Amino acid sequence: MHVTWAMRLLGAATFLGGIALSAPGGSTAAEVPSNAFQNGQGGFVVSHIAYALSKDASETGACPSGMTLGNTQVFEASAEGKRHEGESDADYARRVAAGALALGTAPNGDNLCMHPESGAADPHYKTVSGLNVPVDGIDLDGQDSRANGRPAPNTCPHDDFRGMNGERGIDNQFFRVVGCSNSFQSTGQSNTYEIEMYTGAWGILITLKGVHDLHNQKDVEVGIYANADPIELSPTREALANATYAVDQDPRFQATTHGRITNGVLTTDPVDVRFHVITNSIRLEPPLQDARLRMTFTKEGGLEGIMAGYTPVEDMYNMQFGYRDGKDGAGKPANQRLIFGSSNGAARVLGHTCNGVYYALEQFADGHRDPKTGHCNSISTQYRIKAIPAFVVNTPTQSVNSTLDKQ
Repeated sequence: MHVTWAMRLLGAATFLGGIALSAPGGSTAAEVPSNAFQNGQGGFVVSHIAYALSKDASETGACPSGMTLGNTQVFEASAEGKRHEGESDADYARRVAAGALALGTAPNGDNLCMHPESGAADPHYKTVSGLNVPVDGIDLDGQDSRANGRPAPNTCPHDDFRGMNGERGIDNQFFRVVGCSNSFQSTGQSNTYEIEMYTGAWGILITLKGVHDLHNQKDVEVGIYANADPIELSPTREALANATYAVDQDPRFQATTHGRITNGVLTTDPVDVRFHVITNSIRLEPPLQDARLRMTFTKEGGLEGIMAGYTPVEDMYNMQFGYRDGKDGAGKPANQRLIFGSSNGAARVLGHTCNGVYYALEQFADGHRDPKTGHCNSISTQYRIKAIPAFVVNTPTQSVNSTLDKQ
């Protein structure tokens, strides 16, 4: 996945998906995407991905207790954090940074971004408590859950949301955790997966087999893979349709499941998947357990909809906030100074506290209930994605510059 793009060497390939100009299932071309399936098979590369969240809290009333404050803001609002008379900009900035770092240190001396469990829940970290907040996503546990009700099997009690169109039972507890963070609002900086994806650092591939009718098909085989090739872009930096991509050959990044098409909507059965993510050159491998797709076909021949599942709490913290299990380009543990600087820098810039978000994730975890402790270990997470037609092949791939990636 993490290669410098120069030239892809495909060799003998197993063809997983392709596109042709024909209308399946006897439908007219006007009723289906112009790029339909060849022999019932289609391939796609994800071109857009973002957390499925909600409108801004200022519009929905999601945060009646206010927005989350980071340690920098907390220190600046304190008596000690007031600017001294005659204090220079540089001196004040250094004092604020030191004060915020002190607030981010546990009583035992641990840095709370590196060891959030050494601290306690943070009252300055706010979570969504507003009523009737519409949220993007789908129902994962098959019921409209309530915190005071009986949970679905293998889940913990929690309050579901209503959907953007009024549907009930939307499981999106990650939104409850981050919905009062300024960095997760519409103009915030946290929902920026596409930046690294468009640099060629990582990507996601989808294949469909057994599709002969885009309106109704009882059984479809669905593949979800990490992309082993950088995404191909136009001169205006738009993802190019019908490019060829190879599947990551590590079995951990390959998943297949089955689904169905009903009234033009593809819905898949749950399957565990794993992808690559890169943050500040730190390689991470977040899993999404019991992942499923709910997508519709676009007029351009692509897919658009929701990818949702449950992210283990530790993995979500490390992927989005702490980076503690990150690797370098050679697959070894990433430099600890880089992890320290990245996690603490993110907390400072994005305005959250690491122990605050960690305990919020623990509090609202709603999936994979431990039968011994009764505690849930994962949190419902939803992504809105778009995918465009692609040729997907199952073969090793490399760049002529691939050795540079391991240095």
